[in-house]
Amino acid sequence: MFSERGRAIVLIGIFVLVAGFAFTNYVLTLVGIFLIIGSVASSPFFQLTMPVETLEVTREIDKRNIFQDDFIHVKLTVKNTGSHRIDSVDIFDVYPEIFRLVLGKNSIRTRIDPKQEIKFSYIVQAPLRGKFTFGPTKFHIFDRLEYRFEEMSGENYEELLIYPNVQEVRIMESLAKKRRLGHMFGVHKTRQMSLGTDFTGIRRYEAGDEYRRIDWKSSARTQKLMMRQYETERNIRIFVILDTSQSMGAGRPENSKLEYAIRAALMLSKTAMERKDHVGILSWSSKQHAFLKPGLGEAHYHRLLDQLAEIEAGGSFDLTAAVKYLAPRVTQQSFFIILSDCEANRKQLEKGIKLIRGYKHNAIIIAPFGPWFEIEEIYLSPVERAIGEAIVHRLLEEHSVLAKSFQRVGVSLIQVGPGDFLPTVLSEYLKAKKRSIAVI
Repeated sequence: MFSERGRAIVLIGIFVLVAGFAFTNYVLTLVGIFLIIGSVASSPFFQLTMPVETLEVTREIDKRNIFQDDFIHVKLTVKNTGSHRIDSVDIFDVYPEIFRLVLGKNSIRTRIDPKQEIKFSYIVQAPLRGKFTFGPTKFHIFDRLEYRFEEMSGENYEELLIYPNVQEVRIMESLAKKRRLGHMFGVHKTRQMSLGTDFTGIRRYEAGDEYRRIDWKSSARTQKLMMRQYETERNIRIFVILDTSQSMGAGRPENSKLEYAIRAALMLSKTAMERKDHVGILSWSSKQHAFLKPGLGEAHYHRLLDQLAEIEAGGSFDLTAAVKYLAPRVTQQSFFIILSDCEANRKQLEKGIKLIRGYKHNAIIIAPFGPWFEIEEIYLSPVERAIGEAIVHRLLEEHSVLAKSFQRVGVSLIQVGPGDFLPTVLSEYLKAKKRSIAVI
């Protein structure tokens, strides 16, 4: 096909040819014919000499699995394996449209001699979690005069898995290291008196106590046998049910209800597993679902990351179907944390909650309230703001009815906005741990 230069030459040739006929000027006519024929006649020769399958491309990516907002360094090596020189070629490497190019360029125009290699690189930033594909690498090979070019594509594709944002997790880890986690949420470690390792105090000796626990200094001071008392933390089993329906994806892609729920699930899992609690997860909608049985450890955490990274919003949420799916898979008593906007069928939600309680599990629903995530008041006109307030009141009434229904079977419904989503999830987990719900 013609390049921009080739199209310009043809148009000039047509213009000159028409002018030659109009003014009966044979020189202009001949020049016009020469320009047109010269551009068109080069096509067969270019097709015959164009290098076919002589360009080999290798893409190197420094990281295969990264976290949201991290950077990816991409290196391209293009080699001319043929025996003919390529006078001019545009090389363009395709990366996901949503990624941001932050350094370098993903394209280059160059000449490649036989057996020569060309290298270039660029850096992009991944603003969203999910599964993305790099590729292919495209080539525009020009003739010597750059009148014509042919487009070719390599078959080089690379898949990347972008994990959810862990900024909040890192903040919580930092706070925990500074012993501020309990002060933030008003809850400390759940303890059980035992032969643990954390010293809690002194008590009187009782028949059957081990002699090695006697505190001789206190006994000498009080003239009575006194025992050192220790305690250990009790472990619980947490199970997260994540609503991945279409309504959860509403709002800005990077800050939708689903994205907040995923970050909350990640932070909860990280915190719970560090405290030796078992964590499982079920992401559920009518279009897709994925199950990870309760567990702990580094390998389990990475499996959880993989599952959360691949979630997409779509379909509808049926809590009843989700609980029936879980029933044979989660047989031990667990504490269910349901992250859902509760915009599904009300009867299915109520039936699902009753099923959870019927299987002797404890549960809580933390519901991201739609308008707080989807409506940005700064951009609303007075009419739009009034409509938004009406929607808020209607949804609050619906959630109030649901909350009363759930409360009758001992399950709380907590509405949250963007600012209190993560603290609420963590706070409810710590409260459950303090009550020693679903003890392992």
